[in-house]
Formats: sequence, structure tokens, C-alpha cells
Amino acid sequence: MLYTLVSNLTDEAYEFPFTLSDSFVEDHQVIAILSGGTEAMFVDLVRSKKIDLQKPIYLMVSDFRNSLAAALEILSFIRQRNGIAKIMQHANDIIFPDPNESASLTRMPDENVIKSDKKLRLGVVGRPSDWLIASNVDYKEILKKMNCEMVDIPFEELSSIGVVDPGMKGAEAIYERMKEIVKEHKLDGVTLRCFDLFKAVKNTGCVAVSKLIDDGIPAACESDIPALLTMMACKKMTGGEPAWVCNPVRILPDGQVLLAKCTVALKMTEKHEYTTHFESGIGVAIHGELPTGDYTLVKLSSDMKRLLAVNVEVTGCQYEKDLCRTQVWIKTTPIVSSYLLSDPIANHHVLIPGHHAKKFWQSLFK
Repeated sequence: MLYTLVSNLTDEAYEFPFTLSDSFVEDHQVIAILSGGTEAMFVDLVRSKKIDLQKPIYLMVSDFRNSLAAALEILSFIRQRNGIAKIMQHANDIIFPDPNESASLTRMPDENVIKSDKKLRLGVVGRPSDWLIASNVDYKEILKKMNCEMVDIPFEELSSIGVVDPGMKGAEAIYERMKEIVKEHKLDGVTLRCFDLFKAVKNTGCVAVSKLIDDGIPAACESDIPALLTMMACKKMTGGEPAWVCNPVRILPDGQVLLAKCTVALKMTEKHEYTTHFESGIGVAIHGELPTGDYTLVKLSSDMKRLLAVNVEVTGCQYEKDLCRTQVWIKTTPIVSSYLLSDPIANHHVLIPGHHAKKFWQSLFK
């Protein structure tokens, strides 16, 4: 059976990246993920028993529109429930990888890596985006393991500014309001449900997130709490390096990975320009170009029991209209590609300047 998942954020026509034989579709569970923002639709298929997590699932993806990013979140959701799934990047991509091949990449993090020396307050402006199906957290566990108190903040505290200018003036107004929220709630970090801004205020949170990070306040998109927790660990381990929350949007078998997002801290870029947000086509987003060189890719799981921290190299940047606006190629190793395609820690990962992997595994080198 073939099911097609397409976001309702746009009415654009989507094409299948490749074709499969009728017999293959008839004999297998195939999900064509044609855009980002479709993860909750997959959960609906599971709840309605149209998809059986105990049987193999093929996740058909394309190189565009955050298709692969959505598949990573769905794959993580399936793996959390001991299911079997395969990201299918072309018609002959039918062999299921062994998650054990990349198991050594992630380990239980040392307490000294993720636990803050002092109690921190982290704000969640609006509930997490509906598509973060593999990123649920336990506030009590976060306080216990990371010494971080999670503070739920009604989205209305941000959207109360009303409809703003659709350009930079409006984007700056969102940033100013976010600064007030950080101050009012005495926050050390924040994540916001930015996609709801499109309808509520007719602009984006991309500039606000960028500027907050430049101000030294870790800020994550989509009210993604695990991404924010990862940023907090990165800040502790690096002494305050800015961090970029990004989606893997293309994964090559040799370890080359394309990362993308519509915002980035300007401190991380060597040049940038402002454009529109990818999925919505409105407001202000950032196309930034990162310098080539040494970086670290990091991700902490939602239960704080798995940590990824690998040294990588940024090899170049690009710009394609069918992807989030900041687009960065990193060079890793085939085992990192295998990790992403077989057992990823959800979708969003964090990139920080410099090689810091050893610091995250400090307990192994004592």
C-alpha cells in the first residue's frame, strides 16, 4: 500500500521523486513523504491502523522541500517503538541497514557534559510543533539530569503584538518582543513555536532566533525542546560558541550531508542576505554562508540517554529555492550517513564551530 504525505502549508503541486512497481507497492508499506511538516500525518496513519509498526516500512523521500528531514523524525519515531523502517532515496534502495553498524556513534552522555553548574530557566513559547513526533520530553527528568527548569509560556505572549510589517521592520518587532519575554521570565534559553507566527503576525521568527543567539541566548525553532537542550550542552562545552539548529536534507553514502534551515546566527556566517521563508513564502528568512573548516555536529535525545557528537568539516554552501534558505554541506564519514539513515536522534541537529567532540566524551578520556 502506498500513502502520500504532503504539507498543507502550501498548495504547490508535488511530484514523486521516482516510481515503484505496482507489485512492490502492493506487497509493502510505502510512505511517500513529499514535504516537511508531515510527521503528524504519519502518526494518524498508525493510530488508524493503516500502518503497522511491527512490519517493515519504506519511507520514500526526495531531495527537496524538507522531505528527508520529515523522514528522519518519522524514522526516529518508529525506532523508538522498536519498529523497522527504511529511508528510500531511489527505486532500488530496498536493503534495510543495520542500526548496530552506527551504534558506536551515540552513547549515554556524561553528567558533567549536560548538567548545568547552576539552575537554568528555559522557555517554551507555545507548545512544540505538531510534527516533532519523536521529540517528547519529561520536564522533571530535564530538571534532574540537566538542572534546567522548563517554563511554558503561552504563545499569546508573543502573538499579542498583532499583525506586523511583512518585512524587516516586522521581523525586528518579533525579536524585540522575544527579548522582552526572555527578560520578563528570566530565561537562559528559549524555543518558540515559530510556524504559528505566519498566520498570527504575518511574519517569521527567523530573525528573532538569529539575533537572540547572537545576543548569547540559545534559541531554537519550532518549540523543539531537545534541540534547545542540545544547544545548552554545546554552550557549556564550548564556553559560548554560537550554535545552528538545522535539518539534514540530503545524505550521501560517502558521508557528505547537506544541512539547511531558514535562520542562522549571523556570528557564524561570513556573509548573508535576507529573503523569504521557505515553506510559507512570507516574512524574512536568512540565507547565510558559513566559512569552510572545522565544526562539530551534536544532538541530545529527548530522554537524554543518547548523545551524538562528531567532528565534521564544512566544505561549502549553496542556494536552491526548494530548500530552507541557509544551506551548508558538511563532510563526515560513511558511518555518520549510516546513523542518519538507520537510527537518527530525531530530525534537528546542532552544528557548532570548531572540533569539540572530545570534550563531549571527556569521561572516556580520563
